[in-house]
Amino acid sequence: MRKRGFAALLLALALLLCGAAPAERESVPGAESVPMKIDALLCARAFRRDGQIFVPLRALCAACSCELSWSGDEDGFEARIGPLAVRGEKDRGYFVADGRYVWAPGGWMIRGEDLYLPVPAAQKLFGAEAVTDAEGVAFHMRGAQLLRGGEDYYALNFPADDFYWLTHIIHAEAGIEPLEGKIGVGNVVMNRVKSTIFPDTVFEVVYDTEHVIQFEPIAVGAIHEDPDEESVAAACLVLEGANTVGDCLYFVNPSFGSAWFDATLKLEKVIGRHNFYTQKDE
Repeated sequence: MRKRGFAALLLALALLLCGAAPAERESVPGAESVPMKIDALLCARAFRRDGQIFVPLRALCAACSCELSWSGDEDGFEARIGPLAVRGEKDRGYFVADGRYVWAPGGWMIRGEDLYLPVPAAQKLFGAEAVTDAEGVAFHMRGAQLLRGGEDYYALNFPADDFYWLTHIIHAEAGIEPLEGKIGVGNVVMNRVKSTIFPDTVFEVVYDTEHVIQFEPIAVGAIHEDPDEESVAAACLVLEGANTVGDCLYFVNPSFGSAWFDATLKLEKVIGRHNFYTQKDE
């Protein structure tokens, strides 16, 4: 009995250190309660909703000794994690953290006085590793470091020409598409930059005419239109690593004809008005 009592005491201390309530199973409409571990200790309950796991911000802040304050509701929130200011707005599909964009298509959750963020977004904010499986989620916080940014983050960390042309081609090709589709267009451009069969810079990819004009906005002049806010956000998210189409190198609006694409390439995904393709295996 003493051993059991001692084990229970250790568990209670671990939960206290993680800044979370005991891991009882609680009910949240539309969400399944799952265990969350931090550095191998069971610390809190997370929630699985629509295939994503959401974790309590409070537990992660406690694990790295960061002060947390936040306010908001289902329409929007503002949080401060130590020195890091984070803002989310409903249906945006991303958070803004100290001038940087964090891909979060599932939004966030609020339960009681706790704010829950999706695992990938939490990983980005805390610079932490995490593993999810059918059972739940495990975070590894050793060596974690809060995201750093600044108002000029993208200007200081990426070539100005790359940023300029990426925002413009996303807006010109996908200005009326959902954010996921805008990111997909940006992914295709950046995938081409990395590919050995296309030019090596964003500008050269956008203006590539080795066979035919690759992007219609070059021919009609739409490439010079000023990008809207969401197109700029999409470009930032692409530069941050957000990816909705994998290794796709091609896309087309099938209403303008897709016979060559369908016959020559492998259709991988449809987002809005665009089909996205990879090359077929030889």
